Amino acid sequence: MNIIALYDRKCSLCQRTKRTFQKLDWNQKIEWISLQEYEGSQFSALELRRELHIILPNGDVLKGFDAVRKLLVKSPPTVLLGLLLYLPFIPLIGHPIYRWIAKNRYRFLKKTCTDGSCSIEEKN
Repeated sequence: MNIIALYDRKCSLCQRTKRTFQKLDWNQKIEWISLQEYEGSQFSALELRRELHIILPNGDVLKGFDAVRKLLVKSPPTVLLGLLLYLPFIPLIGHPIYRWIAKNRYRFLKKTCTDGSCSIEEKN
């Protein structure tokens, strides 16, 4: 069974992240599903848009920085980088950096996200 990565298909950064990881996933261990299509989700849409979620084959869920470093370890070209992110104290800076980028993604992507879909604001 593959890792399932949930991404926001309306977000430019999320689409770019998906494309990048698909190129690195030589062993095809990651299945990308848009959060808009994901059924049976135990997460709110806002929570899913706030950070990347992956579901491991055993059912465990990793989010944000933890999800990114797991995907890096599973991708052959980035396995060493991924392993470095597991060193002690790296998560102390990795989590805040990830949250800051995710929170400010609309500010960085204004030119490619003209409809505001990259914003994490609550959408009805």
